[in-house]
Amino acid sequence: MTDMSWDDRSRLPKDVYWCPRCDIPLLQEECGGCGSGGARVASDVRPVFPQEKRLLEIFLDYPKDSLRNESVWDTKSSNVIIGGESVRLNKGKLMSIDPAEIREALPKDRDEIAEASHTEIMKRFVSASKARFKAIDYEALSIMNFAKDKTGQAIPVVSFSGGKDSTVVSDLVRRGYANQRIVHIFGDTTLEFPQTLEYVDRFKRNNPSIPFLEARSRHSFIDLCKRIGPPSRVMRWCCTVFKTGPIGQRLDGLRALKKPILTYYGVRRSESNQRSDYDAITRSPKISQQIVVSPIINWSDADVWLYIMTRGLDFNDAYRLGFSRIGCWCCPSNSLWSFFLARIHLPRRAEPWRDYLLEFAKSIGKPDPVEYIDSGNWKARHGGQGLPTAYKGVVSASVCGDDPYAKTYTLTRPISEALYEYFKPFGRLDFGQGRSILGEVFIVDKSTNNPVLVLQGQQGTSSLRVKAVDMSNPSLLLQRVDCQIRKYQACVLCGGCPSVCPRGAITNTINAYRIDEGKCTNCLRCISHFDTGCLASKVLQARRGAAV
Repeated sequence: MTDMSWDDRSRLPKDVYWCPRCDIPLLQEECGGCGSGGARVASDVRPVFPQEKRLLEIFLDYPKDSLRNESVWDTKSSNVIIGGESVRLNKGKLMSIDPAEIREALPKDRDEIAEASHTEIMKRFVSASKARFKAIDYEALSIMNFAKDKTGQAIPVVSFSGGKDSTVVSDLVRRGYANQRIVHIFGDTTLEFPQTLEYVDRFKRNNPSIPFLEARSRHSFIDLCKRIGPPSRVMRWCCTVFKTGPIGQRLDGLRALKKPILTYYGVRRSESNQRSDYDAITRSPKISQQIVVSPIINWSDADVWLYIMTRGLDFNDAYRLGFSRIGCWCCPSNSLWSFFLARIHLPRRAEPWRDYLLEFAKSIGKPDPVEYIDSGNWKARHGGQGLPTAYKGVVSASVCGDDPYAKTYTLTRPISEALYEYFKPFGRLDFGQGRSILGEVFIVDKSTNNPVLVLQGQQGTSSLRVKAVDMSNPSLLLQRVDCQIRKYQACVLCGGCPSVCPRGAITNTINAYRIDEGKCTNCLRCISHFDTGCLASKVLQARRGAAV
């Protein structure tokens, strides 16, 4: 790939102002509708839809329907803008209310009067922001055109999550390519909002010419949580298992065409501190042969909604309920407020999840499980402390006699045929040279046929001797062996290794990890990509000195 550097730091104004005459937010100081000047009200806003307005009336103890015709916008803080005035929500106090009481007070039917009023407010917002729309549209299309020119015959793909950002990117890409038949891929994480699945089905019906791929993990989320603990902000193993892993495997067919994949994402810098340093165009760190393009990387929430309203796009109905971000409804990166909304609107999903978290907190010895869960402290969990499957990041091994380059491992998983798959990245398996009475297997270099490693261990036993024969860097070689031993013992078939393999040599079947020796080039990416060599072993690693 040629140089992909792009001067992508937006010079668009970042503040939001208010036009008192049009009663709408402005993305510039002067209203494009009436010409009035406005005072700054926030750094970013999103529209509050009629369904959420009723929720706000409950939270603010306002009379029913008092916000029906008001121009209401949410900010990224605890404030909402009502008719240009900032009103604070005490979210900490509100989250102590029983979600069932709030749910009972919410209207069951669509309010046509409120919907009509909201539509008029959106029309004024769009009319006043035409210059801003042109600016963000031009910027996004410029990033796309730059990426297209630099990557030549790359295959364009839209990563479609069912959220507002990927909805916008889908429309932009199809416009930019002047082609409705751009491949879309949706990773069904099994943890989607029900509104997301409804929207995805609606999107497919409304866009029948789009080749729409879907990827879904065979794993059960709860079963994996019970085995390796719930994901946390620093250990989001769920993304690999339920999203990038399945998506990477689903894209294998495109990778077989031997062309780079140009995948368009709806990533934006304003979403989080971590994403603030992302580049507009980069190589994917998780999926091989993939170049990632983020055409709306500089956009604010207000920009995204301006595009949706200007273009008249359909979108996920979960936003109408007050959710500001749509992904996995139980994601540890979600705010406490988002989970509180989930308990209101998705009780059949949220309450069993909360019950599981409480039981988990008890099982790892937390003195106040309710406080640990409801405060969000469980999201900061790091490693496998308290789990029966936890370990301290070292494999049990001892040096064999006087040979510093031979180690005997005491395995927690007995030797089986499956063990040898994890040694294929080092070379070709040669069972013929070895002494069968010792369960000996040689790992030989594919180009020279010289031995790299020698394994000794009978199937069904837990003792494995590994000798480094290749002396070019035996210490590093044995460190990599440690990684593969960890992987063999901790592997949950997460899908991480297949997604990073540049040759498509690794596959996960229902209960087996397989490497095609004919495709494997021994690049060792599947070992070096993850700390400790394996995602699951990293998740289960406990701090040294901590009780396990």
